[in-house]
Amino acid sequence: MGRDVMQTANGIPLLGYGTYPLTGAECRDGVVMALDLGLRHIDTAQLYDNEKDVGQAIAKSGVKREEIFLVTKIARDNLGRRHFIHSLQDSLDKLAVEQVDLLLIHWPPDEEDFDSAIDSLCVAQASGLAKAIGVSNFTIPLMKRAAKRATLPLINNQVEFHALLDQSRVRAEAKKLGIVLSAYSPLGRGAVLRDPAVVEVAQRLGRPPSEIALRWIVQQGVVALPMTTKRDNAKSNMRIFDFELSAADMATLSEASKQNRRLISPTGWAPKWDK
Repeated sequence: MGRDVMQTANGIPLLGYGTYPLTGAECRDGVVMALDLGLRHIDTAQLYDNEKDVGQAIAKSGVKREEIFLVTKIARDNLGRRHFIHSLQDSLDKLAVEQVDLLLIHWPPDEEDFDSAIDSLCVAQASGLAKAIGVSNFTIPLMKRAAKRATLPLINNQVEFHALLDQSRVRAEAKKLGIVLSAYSPLGRGAVLRDPAVVEVAQRLGRPPSEIALRWIVQQGVVALPMTTKRDNAKSNMRIFDFELSAADMATLSEASKQNRRLISPTGWAPKWDK
């Protein structure tokens, strides 16, 4: 699967490899496996404490740097003006690269750091440390505020997105702003695979529930970032481009998402989520 196909309008590969919570040899082996299979989108973050492992895996893989779409995220503790760029340079050193393809703010900044964090994000792109920039876990109001403040285009908002959580309003507003959503925890930490609606569609189409759940995401133009350490599962994930879901099946899964089972909402970090 080449980097020039199966990507969003702004150049993000629609299927990536999520590295959380992998560290050490497990992370290195996972990233090497993903790259060996043909995946070219690798997602990490300062908070994951695995950037060095990801960098070593990329070097070991033999895949050319320019073929890989590499994402990292700035941790909340580093969003202040004094720490932002310094922490990014530290991340680049760990990753052993000169720039990342996409740099995100991992969680919304505190009020006093909001404007400076967006400014620093733009500085990172303008100075060549990141090819593109965006945010993560930003609600509709925060996304609008960030886009208004930014002097360069924000192209991505990485959010919890799966068939048990209705993020259709966030997706619609993001589209108006020229922002593509990326889905972390696209299988809802396994809960999606047991949902009756997903299971029914999977059985009828003769495909694993994981493929159905991931296909529902990418068919909406949302990037999916599943994590797996198992080669067979990673291969299966890549088969989501071999088929399409009917409008009826898409609607069935969208209806299931109205359960609104948000699984990730850390106290102290999470914003007031959109309703």
